[in-house]
Amino acid sequence: MSRTGALQIAMTAAVLALGGTMAQAQQVGTASAVNPAATANLKTITIGQSIAHKERIQTKSSGSVQLLFLDKTSMTIGPNSDLTIDEYVYDPSANTGKLAATLGKGALRFVGGQISHNGDAEIKTASALIGIRGGVMMTDGKGGIYAGYGTMTVNSGGQTVTLGAGEFTQTQSGGPPTMPGLPPPGFVQQQLAAFQSAAGQSGGARPGAASAANIASAEQKATGSPGGSVTGSGAPPTPTPPTIVGQINAIATAFTQSIQTSNQAAGLQQIAQDQPKGGDNPPPVDNNPRPSVTLTGYVGGLDVTNLNQNYTNYQPPVTNPVTGTTTINLDASNGRVQGNLNIYTYDSTNPFTQLANTIHALFQLGSTGSTGPAYSNYSDHNHFFAVTPEHSIVNGKSVIGVLASADLGYQVAPISTPNLTPCQCDYTRWGFWVINASDANTYAPNDTILGTWVAGRPVGSISDVPTTGQATYTGHVIATVNNAGFVAGGFTNDVNFGTRTGAVSVTNLDSTNYSGAVNFNTDPRNFGGTINSTTFANDGRQMALQGSFFQGKNSPSGVPNPVGEMGGSVAISGANNYLGSGIFAAKAPPH
Repeated sequence: MSRTGALQIAMTAAVLALGGTMAQAQQVGTASAVNPAATANLKTITIGQSIAHKERIQTKSSGSVQLLFLDKTSMTIGPNSDLTIDEYVYDPSANTGKLAATLGKGALRFVGGQISHNGDAEIKTASALIGIRGGVMMTDGKGGIYAGYGTMTVNSGGQTVTLGAGEFTQTQSGGPPTMPGLPPPGFVQQQLAAFQSAAGQSGGARPGAASAANIASAEQKATGSPGGSVTGSGAPPTPTPPTIVGQINAIATAFTQSIQTSNQAAGLQQIAQDQPKGGDNPPPVDNNPRPSVTLTGYVGGLDVTNLNQNYTNYQPPVTNPVTGTTTINLDASNGRVQGNLNIYTYDSTNPFTQLANTIHALFQLGSTGSTGPAYSNYSDHNHFFAVTPEHSIVNGKSVIGVLASADLGYQVAPISTPNLTPCQCDYTRWGFWVINASDANTYAPNDTILGTWVAGRPVGSISDVPTTGQATYTGHVIATVNNAGFVAGGFTNDVNFGTRTGAVSVTNLDSTNYSGAVNFNTDPRNFGGTINSTTFANDGRQMALQGSFFQGKNSPSGVPNPVGEMGGSVAISGANNYLGSGIFAAKAPPH
């Protein structure tokens, strides 16, 4: 099934329940969530009801339905809508088939399953024919069509356009579709809101209906296989996961739904058409809000491994810190981003040393250049993201991931960092990333990795690092902590270039202050060290740092500062298995 589809279905699998009677026609799927005023062939739909071939589904102003098909395709039908399933054929042994439906009116969200992987899913609207390949599609019933993930073709008025992830086209009866572009402001958010249950609606689940037995039985009905294979439903109702696991799952879901379904948050607007877009002689980067540039840096985060998510023999998730490096390419000419993450699980007693028998993985998110799907969007230096290409396999696991700039990340995910006063960096960027890794065959979730990244313009050469003088770098630390979620604090590094040392202070990071010294490496563009808690005498909290100087913006004198900014990763440890991993970013005053 579509990995994005798995994540979407996971949001409603918990309210699957038994109900309804088997239709006489061929069963092709199940109503997995229903709100009032929805009918199938003029009969009121109940949750768990079988949906048949040639079924016509209608909703009124307060009605909505989510359908889960045998191949795990999901369709969410909005209010005042009319959908007919014209054709549905599926061979589970070969994971092939065909799906065709007609949306007579109203709004629809389509999350592709196995059938769409082969491009054999079609939705006909009043103004267009939409061919979907492995993707997420939304249409508003007014001719607006949006590709949240994957690729799709839109044919209208005898002309066809191809949409990639994050692209939109407007159609009208008898006329050609508009050229692919960004969706109108607020379009995605309005559609997502239309598909949500209203206040007082429960998706059709009666109190107590979402028991383990009912969920398992509904999965049997929905997927046609015993044991259930609806991704996301395997988590047992008890015991309650640790706080950080719940936070990671909530944030990961928000990223994958709000970015991979919408590709843009509410604040992401298309910048003016006359902004410089690179070329042979682009304007200086100081005057360019959308430069083409390669940034290098660091990542940190926590990896939550789900050992056993069955209802019996439950084993709680295991949390390990991860760190690594990143390269981020911002391609202004094509409006694309490519992020490469090189991560590993480290030994908390020996930070930045890979833990034996644990993951070391390379992830690519997004793309650059003008060919192939973009899987990314680069609006400006503060608003960009990249997602993993379709069908990405890393270390034998199916992965789906998002890397987002900080501004965009805060807009789409439930992230709270009240102590954060972010670095006012000119070139150095930072943000959030999440990776979901699943079994490549069953899509059963194995790992969720959530963290932060920082990247800047690398210092050109060793000789660019001064050998005399001092500078104070000011910024922030942000980390993921296993018993607190995201935490943030202040960061300063008083650097003495003559002695090749720095005095680091971190303030109010999860109610803890740290201080200590760092030393330049043999390559003075990089530095590292360990600082200790000064807040609690006996908690044993320490913070190991590794970082690099980055280039800074021109000073008032017009002379660039080759070491004007810095960034790096932090590894935090303490008593009672206190663990955290994250990044820091800081800037020196103009020289």
